[in-house]
Amino acid sequence: MEYFTLLSEGFLRVMRPDIILIMLAAIPFGLIFGIVPGLSGLTALAILLPFIYGMEALPGLALLLASHAVIYTGGSVSAIILGIPGSPPNAATVVDGYPMAQQGRGGQAMGAALMASGLGGVFGVLVLVAILPVLEPIVLSFGSPETFFLALMGVTFIAIVGEGPMQKGLIAGALGIFLALFGYQPTTSVPRFHFGSDYLLDGFRIIPLALGLFAVPELIALSAKGKSVAQTGSISGVTFGQVMEGCAAVFKHWWLFIKSSTIGAVVGIVPGVGGETSPFVAYAAAKQSSRTASTYGQGNIEGVIAPESSNNAKEGGALVPTLAFGIPGSTGMALLLGGFLILGLEPGPEFLKEHMDLGVGLAMVVAIANVMAAIVMILLAKYIARLTYLRGHILAPLLLAIIVLGTYASKNNPMDVVYVFVFGALGYLMKELNYSRAPLILGFVLTNAIESYLHISLRSFGPTFFMRPISLIIIGLLVLGLVWPSISRRLRRGRGA
Repeated sequence: MEYFTLLSEGFLRVMRPDIILIMLAAIPFGLIFGIVPGLSGLTALAILLPFIYGMEALPGLALLLASHAVIYTGGSVSAIILGIPGSPPNAATVVDGYPMAQQGRGGQAMGAALMASGLGGVFGVLVLVAILPVLEPIVLSFGSPETFFLALMGVTFIAIVGEGPMQKGLIAGALGIFLALFGYQPTTSVPRFHFGSDYLLDGFRIIPLALGLFAVPELIALSAKGKSVAQTGSISGVTFGQVMEGCAAVFKHWWLFIKSSTIGAVVGIVPGVGGETSPFVAYAAAKQSSRTASTYGQGNIEGVIAPESSNNAKEGGALVPTLAFGIPGSTGMALLLGGFLILGLEPGPEFLKEHMDLGVGLAMVVAIANVMAAIVMILLAKYIARLTYLRGHILAPLLLAIIVLGTYASKNNPMDVVYVFVFGALGYLMKELNYSRAPLILGFVLTNAIESYLHISLRSFGPTFFMRPISLIIIGLLVLGLVWPSISRRLRRGRGA
């Protein structure tokens, strides 16, 4: 009964006029960054981070979370109409969505994707709300050794499943850890690697790093292209009737929706894994169990419903380790974790004990944002699709001005602006050399937890601190994750032979 009271209070907090206005502003922003290929959700979050300084906890996090929750809803539009995923997780939608558009059924595909995305987001939140009451005893069983290894697992897993080779992902994660070592050591307050610079005494800041890594390289690509973002594809023939027909298909295939959303929520809970993985897992599971598996890849609407249901459901699951352990469940959650730190909050074992109402409020934000975004996109699907034709040389300067203004406003320090471009050069180089940037930001965000909990574990339990049941299980999963790619390759070769 007490928990239901907490749920109702969380809902009432989110329904405040200022929170609703913030969400109404954040949702179109997130949709635009999802629809336009190249402007990823990480870019959107990075741009918004400076603007939450000075805000209360719930409004600030609602701004970030509402924009992030709808990124993949928007990304399905360009995936279907243009065959270009708006965000990497939308890549699975291209397989059947784009053929449907070429067959003149683009409206149906958009309707199915938008309805599945909206309802999938709500499903993920229901999973989160159901888990929250039982999380506290589980969380309390995690001491400093378990949290240390869980943080390591988060960095390692995102390196394994991220873009590019695993070795490059691990190198990027290690680079993020190294960059986080600049400035005062968290437990001893000894300054490191500051080179006599007052700026570096406080270490590198999350905002210049995030903007430089994710926003600047995409703006360079937009400027270099000059022309409109998309040159191919057609939005003719997309009617409201077609869109509604696609929406109805989600209810027709309700069991597929439930199964795919469950996959998304469960995979999203595993730190670092949810992002690009869950839509493809859901697509593969749908194809494996479908009676029409032979038509997958040729314009089967089931191949749109499955990945899009999973796509948004995973965000509710990803909030579980983010809130309970302070370990991001996805790369987007890594930047959201940066938002928590900016607002003076530290997710982890004590967070749910002290701020359960805030956790419930954030779950409500995700659900409401998904429903609102789905409604807007369904009503304006044909017209919103035209955003994919924005010219890069118009879009890039506007976004660059926002980046510079937001970075400077966060601390009123011009050196932050300088380091945006320093990290922008690093991000561009990593992109060109096919190094995943997600492990770098995760390594940077998690280093404080890794270092602090390692120090506490050594002082409390000595050098054998890892000899605890839960720690050994996490170590086993970590090792399995590292060796699994080579094992799977050998198994495939064996079958081929």
